[in-house]
Amino acid sequence: MDWDAMIADLESSFDAERRADLVAQSVELAEAEHASIELVDRLRGSVGRLIHLRTRGGVPVDGVACRVEPSYVLVDEGEGLQAVVPVSAVATVMSLAGPAPLDGRRRPTLTALMREIARRGARVRLVLGSGEVVGRLVRVGADHVDVAVDPEGGIRSRRAPGAGGAGVVSVMTAAIEVLRSR
Repeated sequence: MDWDAMIADLESSFDAERRADLVAQSVELAEAEHASIELVDRLRGSVGRLIHLRTRGGVPVDGVACRVEPSYVLVDEGEGLQAVVPVSAVATVMSLAGPAPLDGRRRPTLTALMREIARRGARVRLVLGSGEVVGRLVRVGADHVDVAVDPEGGIRSRRAPGAGGAGVVSVMTAAIEVLRSR
């Protein structure tokens, strides 16, 4: 009997089993790592790139991802038009990159951003599942925003065509799919 050949054969079998175990562990680790990646991580990895997203209500937002925060993404749609899309309103996204790590800094929330927009008096278009509201943000609460409606832009309802008017309307923050401004 050739002991040297037998030992070499055993070593080869052990090496093959070890490689198979490593491959199986690598696959499990890769799956576990991928399972921990959130959409906002991949959106953050797409900053500076063209993305195509759709909201729950089917509103298209196409442009360059400029900034991604845990609660919203800022998209430059071109020609001076920018859109803030709450991450909770995103239904689909095309052209995403791989994930980018969070840098650990304190990040502005959607309500903090809306408060700053209100301070600056910028005219905005709030796209909702039920229609649109055009005007200026006047107050931002914990779960809603008050909008001084523009007489020109007003309120456009998908449910009640022709609904318009001026005044102040309160909009639930959770209902906002896109906030646009020039």
